[in-house]
Amino acid sequence: MIKRGDRLETDRVLSFEQVVDDLMPFIDTPLRMEIQLGQARLTIRELLELEPGSLVELKKSAGEPMDVLCKERVIIRGEVTVLEDSLGLRVTEIVDPERRV
Repeated sequence: MIKRGDRLETDRVLSFEQVVDDLMPFIDTPLRMEIQLGQARLTIRELLELEPGSLVELKKSAGEPMDVLCKERVIIRGEVTVLEDSLGLRVTEIVDPERRV
């Protein structure tokens, strides 16, 4: 047995390599990722009063990293960047790299 952190690993615990091997048949499966710009809380009245040109204040500061979600879980954070005529994201942090796979 190998001691890792506060727990013991036994034969029942898969290694990273075993997990990657198990994923190989699905490695090219597309996953939907969402980049979360920010959040806001509005009343129904405020929502109904929105019109073109209205501004909604987000609970995120300018320059703060954006969250990238996959299956509703934050997996990475990054900075918005411009790539010619489109937007992109420069990855600045891998959230919990141990659970990435």
